[in-house]
Amino acid sequence: MDMNFDTRALLAAVESLPREYPFLLDTFVKDNGCVEDDKALYDYRKKGKIMAPFIVDGAGGVPMSRDGFSVREIGFPTIAPERVININDIATRSFGEKILGGSTPAQRAKAQQAADLKEMLAAIDRRKEWMARQILLYGKLEIFRYTNNGRDKETSLVADFGFTNNFTPTTPWNENGAVISDDMRRMKDIIYEGGGDLDLFLCAPDAAEAMVHNGEYMKEFDYKNADMGKIKTAYRGSGLRYWGQNSEGVDLYSYSGTFVDDDGTVKPIMPSGTVIAGARQMINMFYGPVTLVKGRDENAVWETYIKKEVPQRLGNPESNQITNRITTRPTMVPFNVDAWVVAHVL
Repeated sequence: MDMNFDTRALLAAVESLPREYPFLLDTFVKDNGCVEDDKALYDYRKKGKIMAPFIVDGAGGVPMSRDGFSVREIGFPTIAPERVININDIATRSFGEKILGGSTPAQRAKAQQAADLKEMLAAIDRRKEWMARQILLYGKLEIFRYTNNGRDKETSLVADFGFTNNFTPTTPWNENGAVISDDMRRMKDIIYEGGGDLDLFLCAPDAAEAMVHNGEYMKEFDYKNADMGKIKTAYRGSGLRYWGQNSEGVDLYSYSGTFVDDDGTVKPIMPSGTVIAGARQMINMFYGPVTLVKGRDENAVWETYIKKEVPQRLGNPESNQITNRITTRPTMVPFNVDAWVVAHVL
């Protein structure tokens, strides 16, 4: 008996689940939706501010090149977490379930599926947050792909966007003589020279602490977020803290979130002493088409979905278990690789 559940019926359930987007993803990445082709064409910008040319009177116009822009092609990596529900997961009472009048195995399976879908979507969002982090901090995206036997390093995908806007102040922010306001203005100048805008400074916690403990900097600090001479920070949850604005009206945040990297170690999202200066939604995200097998044996066919995330429920009578999987194919590309600065301030 075919135990595959209809994928299209599951799409509505997945799309209606609430999402908790991580800060980097929600702030710096613009969701451009799905594309129908397996490869996407995108505009890519590197420094290039050209001036209008002078011409001889009566000579007409001079063609002006679109210097600094090029069109490139990029593919879509595949993310496909899955969870297996076997008979041991649904046969007995779960934690918190009533002893008498409890759920049936079918009801437990339904509840387990809902919980698994929610956790897999959260894991996908964390992976997209990691992708945004790679681009913001290093200007490139290197993806190690996994097979059923583990990581396949031989077929890693690398997109190097040629990021060069790294900045190191003359004096670290936690040392005497640091001129933090000048450093911030220099970062702003670098961004504007590259054709970008500056909306915010995102600091590692130790960089933010050094900033507000610098006496010279505090003379120029915007005190509308202060109370009786003390900084009154606003904790936004999930490691995010708002510190107010600098003297030029730019928002200041610190981010103490962590993630579990592919090597199993816990790492900070913002490395120690790091500041990212940039604008909101300066990275474009696209989703590629998802093609899955539908049906079993001689009835199996390929079906393509133009959706961000595609759930799939697969039954295996031989092993008496059900696998729930979500497949998604996101990719990220900075519109202007010179539109932000990564500063190493400690």
